[in-house]
Amino acid sequence: MKKYFTALVASLLLIGCSSTQPPEQFPDLPLTEAELLTPKWQGLQRYEARYPIEDARAGNDGCATIEYVITPDYQITAIQTIDSTGRHFARQAREAIQRMDLTQIAPATLTEPVKTRTRFEFCIENNEGDCDESRLQQERQCRGTDALFSVGFMVKRLGP
Repeated sequence: MKKYFTALVASLLLIGCSSTQPPEQFPDLPLTEAELLTPKWQGLQRYEARYPIEDARAGNDGCATIEYVITPDYQITAIQTIDSTGRHFARQAREAIQRMDLTQIAPATLTEPVKTRTRFEFCIENNEGDCDESRLQQERQCRGTDALFSVGFMVKRLGP
């Protein structure tokens, strides 16, 4: 009886461990750069990522590139961080992708899944124009032409 119990526990552990790895659903799907900038996605309202509080307090700028698949039923899946200058930037960028509401797009816009990516740029503005979008487009550390910008502002407290 003890042998069967041990075998059962071992089997459950192996099954549990193997299920923690997400299956690659779209291994051969080619990347379509800047898919969300094409006319069929024109009605999609997207939001920049929240500036990570940890990096805002430290005065850090950064970026993250997130790759993901949009399915014909408008689900976002296979979300992966491709580039990142920090884990907090990557976390906020992934959350921004998950918040996208694709139901705003006309039905049957997609007939097959599409893999694309979005680059998120995070910049703390110091009133010198450091966070100008054209400058951020040129001086990038992360890949991708589809870019969203999150600009933070330093606020100084007055008084004690």
